Amino acid sequence: MTDIIIQNYEKTKKEILVDFNKDSFFENWQQNETWEVSFDVTKTDFNSEVFDFVDYESSVLFNGQEFVIKAMTTSGEGAHVSKSVTATHVYYTIQDGRQYNTVTGSRSINQLLTHIFSAGNRGFSWEVVDPNKKFLTVEQENFGNDNYLKLIEEILSDYDAVVIPNNKRLTFYPRSEFGEKIEEQIRYKYNTDSVKFDIDTYSLKTQIRGSGKKKDDGSNYFSPITYTSPESDKWGIRIQDPVEDERYTVAGNMTERLKQDLQDYPSISGSVTLKWRITPKKGDYVPFIYEPLNIKTYIQIVGIKTYPALPNKPPEITLSNTKKTMTSILANLAKKGVI
Repeated sequence: MTDIIIQNYEKTKKEILVDFNKDSFFENWQQNETWEVSFDVTKTDFNSEVFDFVDYESSVLFNGQEFVIKAMTTSGEGAHVSKSVTATHVYYTIQDGRQYNTVTGSRSINQLLTHIFSAGNRGFSWEVVDPNKKFLTVEQENFGNDNYLKLIEEILSDYDAVVIPNNKRLTFYPRSEFGEKIEEQIRYKYNTDSVKFDIDTYSLKTQIRGSGKKKDDGSNYFSPITYTSPESDKWGIRIQDPVEDERYTVAGNMTERLKQDLQDYPSISGSVTLKWRITPKKGDYVPFIYEPLNIKTYIQIVGIKTYPALPNKPPEITLSNTKKTMTSILANLAKKGVI
């Protein structure tokens, strides 16, 4: 296991963390949602100096990445003092910056990122990787006046993007182009006996209406658009809350937005418990084969929870819940009479 180093807030001292509860240490990454490490440590004669470094806003350096202690519980039992720590990736400190100014009009992802960081880069840098020109310009209305993290999350939603931090270097990819196909498969009775799918229809809808920006004279750039999914043939007309977004001045762009937003399939999330370690990277597409449910497809890994100090404990994998992949899985579940 790579050493865990604790660095004080002032970044003047650092020590290797020793004599901690290795069973408690895990690293958890969920695409566009979280990246954190967590561990428990009790003060002993061997770690008394580094134990004092374990404090709010101190850094945990692990696998070349910096995590900042944001949550900690301190407890005592007799003469023993223990700390339970959660440290989030340094990327999330980006929320401490704010862009007060706003921009309006058609903007590319690069233009919006430039706008965010024009208020100060706070040590961050960024790049957009889009060789196939998947990112389109989007009509924005008063983009800004928020903290950096919320503005980036808005970009991820508007441009269907993924951000991968490397400490304070941020790389943005189109979601459809992030990750590589690998041949290290997840297969029933080979490296997993347990596959779990949570399925519900609480939010299933088949029709949605959208309206865009109005002109100065009060007329519309385009008439409100109603999109009805082909799934309405099966489920009937179930109306989703409308989209009212003044960033849109082109009907075709709104139609694509409605197709993307409409939840016209049951909500599905999937996870697997593996028998041993595999070594996928963030966003990799792995062959997923589960004969009992007639599932054989490439599926994207959007979450990885690992236990680096426990070499025999395999990772917990979260599978893609994109419409294309999960609709295919849903069809196979239906064929098997599961749903």
